[in-house]
Amino acid sequence: MRPITCLLALGLVLSPAALAQEPTTSGLTLQSGWQNGPELESARAGLAAVTLDGQIYAAGGAGRLAPRDNFEVYDASIDRWRPLSPLPEGLERFGLAAADGRIWAAGGYSAESGTEPIAEMWSYDPVADQWQTETPMPAARAAFAMVAHEGRLYAAGGVEAPGGVFVFDIETREWAALEAPPELSRRDAGIALVNGEIWVAGGITDRRAVSRVDIYDIAANRWRRGPDLPQARAGHALVFDGSAVLALGGRGEDLRSTHDTVFAITPGGSVWQAREALLSARTETAGAALDDAVFVIGGGVGGGVFAPFTALASVEVLRNRQ
Repeated sequence: MRPITCLLALGLVLSPAALAQEPTTSGLTLQSGWQNGPELESARAGLAAVTLDGQIYAAGGAGRLAPRDNFEVYDASIDRWRPLSPLPEGLERFGLAAADGRIWAAGGYSAESGTEPIAEMWSYDPVADQWQTETPMPAARAAFAMVAHEGRLYAAGGVEAPGGVFVFDIETREWAALEAPPELSRRDAGIALVNGEIWVAGGITDRRAVSRVDIYDIAANRWRRGPDLPQARAGHALVFDGSAVLALGGRGEDLRSTHDTVFAITPGGSVWQAREALLSARTETAGAALDDAVFVIGGGVGGGVFAPFTALASVEVLRNRQ
């Protein structure tokens, strides 16, 4: 299910209570725990974010009529976002990863493809502020995530056939397919690289969110089950901050409720623990870790088709993590 583009033509009207609230502050506040951070240039859900060389890059996301091509960077030295060269196409619910000094964007729904996912990939040179075309994925895919490890990109999750994980060798510029459990084919899961392992937490199967966690040990080429999330979630951000894995926000099992919950587990742990909640409930959000902080970026109050109409520009930051 694609969450964008044609609802205005259908005459959908949301109540004011359902619309995103614009934050009234800029820069970080002085409270402990989660704080308001500097806003994005524009509100959007279904975006992606990645950290490279001490900066966070936020890309794409759902617009009210089509996916957006926004691409901006958070500069910690000035605590602000600034715009960069836009994506080659407007994208949402796509993969974004950083490796080999570049940023890689692949798949998703594009402004040109309409309701069909794409296989195209591009890479970005932060020095030249320029995008270039790369080898497409073996097949179109959306509602997935991409992580980087030791010269390879791993595209995991999503629901388009074929299933499994696509692996891209940066040196040879070639893709290969990696077998994965059929249960991995679920969209809007939280996906993160954790100490050489790919964690896939939650996501949507048969129109319901699940709490299942799958973990792939890259070096051992082996999958295993991880501890289930305390509650079913989809559209949440999954972030590894160097000491714990955090599941941030997302929608509940019936996909009708959006949450501000934060669950955390240490690698090797057996139980997720509840942490201090976000300042606002959000889904289809992006997350990133930078130095001693975790960032939750954009997203929407409502998920699915409602995401573009409830999108947020706000950013929340957690410093001095416990």
